[in-house]
Amino acid sequence: MTKAKRKAVSRKGEEIDDGGDGEPEIDDGGDDEPVIEDDCGVVGDDDCDDVDDGDDEEDDENDVNTSGVVEEGCEDLVQHFGEAARDDESGSDADSGDDIWDDEKIPDPMSSDSDDDDEDEEQGQRENDDPDQLLALGKTFNTPEDFKLAVLRYSLKTRYDIKLYKSQAMKIGAKCSDTDVNCGWRVYCSYEKRRHKMQIKVYVNNHTCVRSGYTKMLKRSTIAWLFSERLRKNPHITKQEMAAEIKREYNLVVSDDQCGKAKSKLMRERKASHEAHFARVWDYQAEIFQTNPHTKFEIETIPGPTIGSKARFYRCYVCFSSQRESWKQTCRPIIGLDGAFLKWDIKGHLLAAVGRDGDNRIVPIAWAVVEVENDDNWDWFIKQLSGSLDLGDGRKVSIISDKHKSLVKAVKNVLPQAEHRQCARHIMENWKKDSHDRKLQELFWKIARSYTMGEFTDNMEALARYNPYAFATLQDTNPKSWSRAFFRIGSCCNDNLNNLSESFNRTIRQARKKPLLELLEDIRRQCMVRNAKRAIIAGRLKKRFTVRAHEEIEKMIAGSQFCIRYMARDDFHEVELNNDRYCVDMNTLTCGCKKWQMIGIPCVHAASVIIAKKRKVEDYVNDYYTTRMWQETYRRGIKPVEGMKVWPRLNRLPVLPPPWRKGNPGRPSNYARKKGKNESASKSSKTKLSRALRVMTCSNCKEDGHNKQTCENPFVESQPKRPRGRPKKYQEIHKLMAFHKHKESHKQKQFQNHKESHKQKEFHNHKDFLKHRDFQKEKTELHNHKGLKDKDHKEKEDMELQSHKDLQDTDHKEKEKEFHMLKIKVQKEDGHKDKDLKDKYLKDKDLKVGDHGFDVWSQIFEMYFWHSVL
Repeated sequence: MTKAKRKAVSRKGEEIDDGGDGEPEIDDGGDDEPVIEDDCGVVGDDDCDDVDDGDDEEDDENDVNTSGVVEEGCEDLVQHFGEAARDDESGSDADSGDDIWDDEKIPDPMSSDSDDDDEDEEQGQRENDDPDQLLALGKTFNTPEDFKLAVLRYSLKTRYDIKLYKSQAMKIGAKCSDTDVNCGWRVYCSYEKRRHKMQIKVYVNNHTCVRSGYTKMLKRSTIAWLFSERLRKNPHITKQEMAAEIKREYNLVVSDDQCGKAKSKLMRERKASHEAHFARVWDYQAEIFQTNPHTKFEIETIPGPTIGSKARFYRCYVCFSSQRESWKQTCRPIIGLDGAFLKWDIKGHLLAAVGRDGDNRIVPIAWAVVEVENDDNWDWFIKQLSGSLDLGDGRKVSIISDKHKSLVKAVKNVLPQAEHRQCARHIMENWKKDSHDRKLQELFWKIARSYTMGEFTDNMEALARYNPYAFATLQDTNPKSWSRAFFRIGSCCNDNLNNLSESFNRTIRQARKKPLLELLEDIRRQCMVRNAKRAIIAGRLKKRFTVRAHEEIEKMIAGSQFCIRYMARDDFHEVELNNDRYCVDMNTLTCGCKKWQMIGIPCVHAASVIIAKKRKVEDYVNDYYTTRMWQETYRRGIKPVEGMKVWPRLNRLPVLPPPWRKGNPGRPSNYARKKGKNESASKSSKTKLSRALRVMTCSNCKEDGHNKQTCENPFVESQPKRPRGRPKKYQEIHKLMAFHKHKESHKQKQFQNHKESHKQKEFHNHKDFLKHRDFQKEKTELHNHKGLKDKDHKEKEDMELQSHKDLQDTDHKEKEKEFHMLKIKVQKEDGHKDKDLKDKYLKDKDLKVGDHGFDVWSQIFEMYFWHSVL
């Protein structure tokens, strides 16, 4: 597992409590993160042996230790440090004779070490760089080396020139080297028997000299020690950068050449150390086979380019017989798999398989050293593990791990029938990401702890109501792999956390910095010591069950008093608790809540039935939790191994270390790497919020995860925006009008788009368009010519018709005039005759002569006249 993943599991150095039923307890008033107990507390002894530097270059270094601090031999420390430095019995280096098997001296196997040890060490160094805290009267140190480092840091911080004096291994002093004013600053430290530590007994913190601005303790070896960890992390630090860093941090001036020689010295020593270790890997294998028979120790190498040339180390696998047999015979069938970085200069990874005993403590099974976590190495490691433990197709074993792709693929290929659980803590950290919503975390752990499908469904529905988006994203994490409702019965373990693997990685954090053989030896030694101490603890336990199992049984018995039992036939019982009812079958030893059959310890429902039947609850607990089985787990142990000097020499061709990985060859790229999905281009902006972890929404279909350019879904209309200001009286009508307006605008826009697309389509057919245009032009010209001709012809006809009509009108008018003249003449000549006729006619008709009668008569006369004329 990568470093980023390990940080997500134990952020801020929190401990993980796996007690009881192996689940994190959430306290509403506590921190945001569930607290999980660390149950792997056996740490091997620190190696404090002095190593001679052997530096014979121009620096005057008479006695240089691992930290590069220079000491000067002194026969009589009393002359410099007074009566406190006289020989006495308390200063003896002999063994005190204390009983190492005293109960109080056996450390508790649980530890609270932080996972990210590099950051903790650097933070601790920064906190301890205060000169007033580095040295003080009565302060204790574990080893003389720690005292020398404190004096060195004091000299670097204060820029006083300090000189070390050494009389014996457990007697060390330091004085100010200024002799002009006879400065009285001094400190003396020696072994204190009562405390079993080095203690400062004389400290005169009074400088009468002026700061020299330099210190003779800053030699080449000291510079190499100061930059050992930094050069391990980044071997590309230049000598100029080293000198600048010393100037910035300590305000001391060193030459670039001095820093370059310190770096060369450090890298040369490391390379020689690695070569020496890999050269004797075959001898170490032979020693393991000799001292621990039936141990599986596989070493794979890459052959050299020619016959007889040295092979190069590829990978190795170690599984001690005692660890293998203990797990197969006394441990529950559950294995935690995980990987960790090796902090060599040549990098690498450590793969480990860890089981758990009856007290829920780690039982390391096997480990391997590989170059990188990939498909091939994980597949190879799980095949080796399956062969060692006789796992077959994995149908009887459960695996717990994180979601590393290569690991998941290897488990599926090698152990296809195994139950593969995912670490719920990793799932939650990746799921909630930057969200610190306490409610989300509580709902997640309720889902993860659900034993039945009913509980799982109810809790998922509660999450969907609280945050629909979080519910949708949680579905993508495959809840079947981390929720207890889907776990297989038979492993006697309900754990969905990979804390034991993480704890094992923390116990070997110092070993991961060491070369190959020291790494393997530290892991073996820690397992050996852990087995021995646990055997003593288990042997002195007087209870029937392990400590944690006993506490769980007591908790179930205490909770059973609130249960209400209803009897049924055939030894069936219905138990009610908190408005939930479950069926307990004493024939098959099962409960409807599934907790009893999943962990092997009766639940509160089963405990209430057992107590009501006047039986003992402990009689129904699985044998995995018994003290007898716990003692059997540590009955075997890893045997001690001799030192390198007495290893058998096989005279086999030495093995070369893996190649140093210096990064990609060639000139580095001037461009930044390609960012991931929703990843910000820069995280250093103080004025812009990062786009990391943002979810993109498509403006076309309104779904998440893509944009409009890549969308293949049909268009979905957006909801109308809420109008600004106070809601109006007829808000619904306005909303409807706005919606119709939006719809009409959308239709018009679609019409315009369709029209434009149609025009573009016609335009692309350029040749047909030109022909059509020419044809239309010719047609228009012909039509215009024909229309003009018809217009002229029509105008001519109209003129002729009009002239003919005018002529006819003139003739008609002349005829009318002649007729009118003739009419007048006739009227004059026949006036009297007509009058007589008229009177006669009127008389016959009884009409009176008047205006009206005259008019009528005139009309009749006119008709008569024309009739006679015609």
